[in-house]
Amino acid sequence: MKLFTIDEAELLIPELERIFAAIAEIAAQAETKAASLRRREERGEKDPATAAIERAQLQFLARGADEWLKKIVELGAVPKGLSPALVDFPHRLDGREVYLCWRLGEKRLTHYHGVEEGFSERKALPQRRPS
Repeated sequence: MKLFTIDEAELLIPELERIFAAIAEIAAQAETKAASLRRREERGEKDPATAAIERAQLQFLARGADEWLKKIVELGAVPKGLSPALVDFPHRLDGREVYLCWRLGEKRLTHYHGVEEGFSERKALPQRRPS
């Protein structure tokens, strides 16, 4: 498992923003498709071919979102959520392994949490010296 420095992880923020923008676009398409399917079912429409096509399209969109999440894993980071978009970066702080945690919208990494903890237990990183 790769351990990130804070600077290395921060360099990935623009890529993470791009990935989550793509996932958000896919999610919007999926919601539109799911709403269409729900409306058809609520109206009692019995067109199995159309319903099958829409379900297949939903599965395709879900696989597309999974592919984008795999890109985060390939970077060495750990996707932790979509709403809100959260990513953890393995890091060593004061001799112990922790996760630097990032939430979509943050331009810098300012918090961390233990490997057995989650976002709600995050703590502020110690003050950084200017590079």
